[in-house]
Amino acid sequence: MDLTPILHADSDEPLYVQLYHAISREIAAGRIPAGSRLPSIRQLARSAGVGKITVEAAYQQLLAEGYIVSRERSGYFAADIEAWADSRTDERPPLPTEWKKRKGEHLSCRYNFHGSVVDTRHFPYALWRACLTEAMDRYAADFAFYGDDQGEWELRVELARYLRRARTLVCEPEQIVIGTGLQQALSFLCLMLRDDHRVVAMEEPGYADARVVFEHHGFRVVPVPLEEDGLSVDALEQSGATVVYVTPAHQYPHGMVMPVAKRLRLLQWAKACGGIIIENDYDGEFRYNVKPTPSLQGMDQAGTVVYIGNFSKAFSPALRMDYTVLPPVLLRRYLEGFQAYPSPVPRLEQRAMQLFMQKGYWEKHVRKMRTIYQKKHAILLQAIADHMPPCVTVLGHSVGLHILLEVNTDRSEEELIRTAAEAGVRVYPVGRNWLEPRSGQERPRIIVGFGGVREEDIPEGIRLLADVWFGRC
Repeated sequence: MDLTPILHADSDEPLYVQLYHAISREIAAGRIPAGSRLPSIRQLARSAGVGKITVEAAYQQLLAEGYIVSRERSGYFAADIEAWADSRTDERPPLPTEWKKRKGEHLSCRYNFHGSVVDTRHFPYALWRACLTEAMDRYAADFAFYGDDQGEWELRVELARYLRRARTLVCEPEQIVIGTGLQQALSFLCLMLRDDHRVVAMEEPGYADARVVFEHHGFRVVPVPLEEDGLSVDALEQSGATVVYVTPAHQYPHGMVMPVAKRLRLLQWAKACGGIIIENDYDGEFRYNVKPTPSLQGMDQAGTVVYIGNFSKAFSPALRMDYTVLPPVLLRRYLEGFQAYPSPVPRLEQRAMQLFMQKGYWEKHVRKMRTIYQKKHAILLQAIADHMPPCVTVLGHSVGLHILLEVNTDRSEEELIRTAAEAGVRVYPVGRNWLEPRSGQERPRIIVGFGGVREEDIPEGIRLLADVWFGRC
């Protein structure tokens, strides 16, 4: 077979790699048929104008990847592979324009009222750096192995102490599993639940990303309407669900706090039907001028509650570390069938957080951030009172890092968000968190977070929002 590939000596790509690519493309496209004998090393070196070592290196790469086969005393032959490229072109289709995002685009807005952005100006950089350094020195042997599947034991001990003291949980370190975020925690739970449960109830509206996880795992998700004090237990009882996902400490996105009486009813439902309650306490550390309510897990006497917490709101979402507290029935299932899943959180970061908690830095930091966020919360409410007209109602305040603005206007949620963005202010929709279509009579509701906005920027951001929204309120 004659083969005369065109190679470029001035290219940054080595000649043997160019030769390898040229031949592999011809074989993959079917232009060198399967079984065809390739030129000898000497012949190809002469026709391509390169040394024999270059050809030999290219052939070895083709051989290693299965494009060619070697037959003793016969030479090299094209392997029998299915054509994967159109013989008329070697070009790949471009990515659609709408898929492309500019690097850091979500951070470029000064008035970014995102509900999940935290205050980085008060992050304890020096203390965290010191804990990372100490963890590397003290636990150097950790680099040799994966670590405990559930997460480092000492970290789980510290977490159990903190959760019992600060979040009213009744738990032991053995019940805690360290993970990398809510979606990973829910995926893991879905694997443990799917043999006995197929229908999951969620608050309507509820956290859309959680719903997506359940649906990806084949669960049927049914919406349960909200009442003034949270999820309707009456509707839950009629839903056919045996698992319910709730955010009782601060309902997402509407913001109400579930009272103790309703929590007891929810626990009674789970006990009566053999159900499971997934309690996502995503920002329960931050309450302003209201008394804390006990966690569902701490009230649970029947072992029906899975508790999920995180370090994202109080510390940093970039850490990607959360924790799940399993009730005994699911802990047994985990220990029997899920020991093949090592902890996905790097051991170094777990050790650093362990030291951060052991040294008392964690609770000190939480107290500090609670004070900072309480001040921002007050500034936000005052700015709304100063600049927004009476057609705006504030919902879901006093807890967490976001509020809702309900706007009495004939404009849509999408239009309000678009006009805000045009004025340099980013606020966020509630609409995507609904499972079922909303009534056309629903007033638009907008999520306004305040954690990541500078205190001095909050009033100006709200003033700009009022200016672009309310020419015709």
